[in-house]
Amino acid sequence: MNKKLAKTILGIAATVALVVPAAAANATAIAGSGSSFAYNGIYKCASLYDTHSVTYTSTGSGTGRTNFRTNQASYPFAVSDGLYTAGTEPTGYNMVPLFGGPIVFAYNKASKIPAGLKLDAATVSGILKGTVTKWNATAIKKLNPGKTLPNLAIKVFYRSGTSGTNENLSEFLRQNVTTAGWTKNQTITTAAGALATGSVGKATSALLADAVESSANKGAFGYFDLSDAKTANVSLVSLKNKHGEFVAPSASAGALFLNAQTTDNSGSDRVQGTATAALSAALGGTQAGVIDFTKSVKNAYQLTILTYGIGDNASTEAADVAVEDFFKFVINTCMPAQASRLGYVALTGSLKTKALAQAARIAQ
Repeated sequence: MNKKLAKTILGIAATVALVVPAAAANATAIAGSGSSFAYNGIYKCASLYDTHSVTYTSTGSGTGRTNFRTNQASYPFAVSDGLYTAGTEPTGYNMVPLFGGPIVFAYNKASKIPAGLKLDAATVSGILKGTVTKWNATAIKKLNPGKTLPNLAIKVFYRSGTSGTNENLSEFLRQNVTTAGWTKNQTITTAAGALATGSVGKATSALLADAVESSANKGAFGYFDLSDAKTANVSLVSLKNKHGEFVAPSASAGALFLNAQTTDNSGSDRVQGTATAALSAALGGTQAGVIDFTKSVKNAYQLTILTYGIGDNASTEAADVAVEDFFKFVINTCMPAQASRLGYVALTGSLKTKALAQAARIAQ
């Protein structure tokens, strides 16, 4: 079975999980669930990690956060691209930035749409909401002078369920298209108010990438992580950034954007389990806008996000000691070596230092 087919089966059956046996005789088995955006990164890091045995199920960020909150005995960790909202937090937990990566906009290669298509936030908003319905619409033609665009209906594919990708995408659009009525929400239909007529939901990033790739879906448009895009036969949009440039998604362009975020660590943190506090800027921003998606950074890819590991707080349990060690391995060892090849962004500088300090809070 090839890698892509294996990922597709995983998306269809959420109970299918990655299990990596540990080499150490005294290893502890730990299980987690959550972000499909981060799946390829967690998969790779778990396969290289030989201290403990890691099981991870790609369920979507919202389900991962719920599993951790309601059944921590079975799920001592989760991975999420968004935070708990006020009133939904478990007592005593830590959210640890693990790595970042671009959310890409992709379109079907078999649709005779030219490669290197350029879009801005307003046009993406119009496509998702159904006010831009054809690939040769005026809004798209203005951004792509000289390109011959087909008179073809746009078919929108989106992440169904509660998704950190949805939460970050909707926040990006809320910040950058202020008159379109976007709200920040884990469910894209709620965030948009209504999506384009005929839009089709898919449960995971891998399944969404497969749908946009399929030759049966002429005119398809969707969004998912760069890592899944690397193994999908799709065309990628160059997104206009706040510096006025159209930038193709890449690990290096995403790193430029994340590294420009504020790194002040003042105040108490929602990620340490304080229900009334905001996420510190050192770990991505404030609760209302985890990342400043309006920041102008030359050559940067504007829609780049953070993914977080969720663990306990000051625990003495063996499972939580193992979770802390695995998170530190991801930040310190695995991602610096693997992130760029996989389409992710390894943490560096102050953000990496703060993330490691956050991880150290999980176990005593």
